Amino acid sequence: MEQNPKTERKWRYTWEAQSHSPNLRLFLFDSETNPKNQCKSLNVCTLLEKSQLLVTWIDSEAEGREDCVSLRVPVPRVLLDAESPVKFKALDDHIEVRLALLLPVDHPLVSDLVTGDREKSAPLVMECDVKTMNLMGGVHLHCRECSFRLTKRALFEFSEMPSVNWRESADNWFGTCCCSFGGISEKMVVKYTNSYACSSGLCLLSATTVLLSEEDLVECILFDKVGVSRGCDLGVVELGSGKCEVDSDRHEDGGESIHGQVDELRDKALTVPGCCVHDSSGSSESFQLEQRLTLDKKFLLDGFLEDVFMAKASNVSKNVEWVELACPQCSSPLGAYPSGGGSNEKPIDGGVRLFKCYISTSSATGESSDVFRKYTLERMFTNQLVECAKEELSFHVLVKDLTTKSPLFQIIILNPNSWSSTGLCSSRDEAGFTSELSHIVKVLFSDCNSALVKKVDEEVYILKGQGEELIELLTNASKFLPSSCAYLQGSLVSSMHL
Repeated sequence: MEQNPKTERKWRYTWEAQSHSPNLRLFLFDSETNPKNQCKSLNVCTLLEKSQLLVTWIDSEAEGREDCVSLRVPVPRVLLDAESPVKFKALDDHIEVRLALLLPVDHPLVSDLVTGDREKSAPLVMECDVKTMNLMGGVHLHCRECSFRLTKRALFEFSEMPSVNWRESADNWFGTCCCSFGGISEKMVVKYTNSYACSSGLCLLSATTVLLSEEDLVECILFDKVGVSRGCDLGVVELGSGKCEVDSDRHEDGGESIHGQVDELRDKALTVPGCCVHDSSGSSESFQLEQRLTLDKKFLLDGFLEDVFMAKASNVSKNVEWVELACPQCSSPLGAYPSGGGSNEKPIDGGVRLFKCYISTSSATGESSDVFRKYTLERMFTNQLVECAKEELSFHVLVKDLTTKSPLFQIIILNPNSWSSTGLCSSRDEAGFTSELSHIVKVLFSDCNSALVKKVDEEVYILKGQGEELIELLTNASKFLPSSCAYLQGSLVSSMHL
């Protein structure tokens, strides 16, 4: 029998597997076929020697003849239970197939087999990045899109960005009073912060960003308005639980006025009744010395500038405006830097944040020498999202624009431990094409044109450009499922690679 010309078009296949479940599920569909009505005598069998699934049926809409249709779908590398029967059914907009597995896809004995390409599935571990870059010697940073060199000189010193939770951790260990253990909590955090500041030649790395001094970047990156003078009118600046009124004229005079503002905060703390620092002049002197932090380090200490890629509401300051950066050669996004706002758009702390998904440590994109080759916007966002969710069974997140504070989209984590593989197949496809499962996070997604979720566990802020790119990624990922499975509770069912 001749093949039906209609089946020459491509069919979408999507495999799905869940954590701890010994089953593999297939969705097979196209935009024009109703399998329930059109696929007579549906049959599915496995071709183990070819790692394929053979799906056959008779087209009921063939005019005056019976046309046999067959599709070969690549089966991912899993341990199939050959003795279990293949379960399948034809539905209105797709064919569903279920295969039994000997072991779940996340079982330690088969995890390496399932994920296949270790490079793509390698976790994003920031500590490994720091270690690797320190061993490389001199490193230049490049735009990933066009390979334009972003740094004036090679970088040799790389360190981990201080955690936003250092003050909280120190307080938990040593107490919050300035006299606890001789004020060791405050001293420890201050010394730690003093050792991490934007300085030429030092590169600080967080999970998603690279923090560089503006002095290390080629001048055209920061445009003409930046780098003229180091003064900056910040107005009212939040410092921890207090606020500091900064006089812009005094601030431009140098570090002494900044130290004076910090001393003012310290003097107020020393007048609090019950603080036993009053009883020891030696302790008071030591405490005063340790509190001499410049304003930019105070921002760093309080976490407002820790990671602009995805900031929690508690780490967003209304007094800091973020200026987005683009590659001067190809206009691709690179990152952002914090400014005091107004007409004076200079980096508050002299530092520029570059997103790892947009930069490369190699002039040739994708080379093994590129430390950031496995970073993508999708993976960075997903990792940060899962980190926020931690042990929550479901997690409701409202994503807002960091600049305007207006909602961009909402996302609910359904399952952070799912695996998926998707592609296209047709009746002509034979052996030679394969399918690999990727670790994904299954989510519900909706833009903010629809009704907002009533429950919000976390509000996070990202730059608008990255938000729009993520909306496009989530919308496209929802198309990997048939329409009957793509909606739940009025939101799109989508996924993101981890």
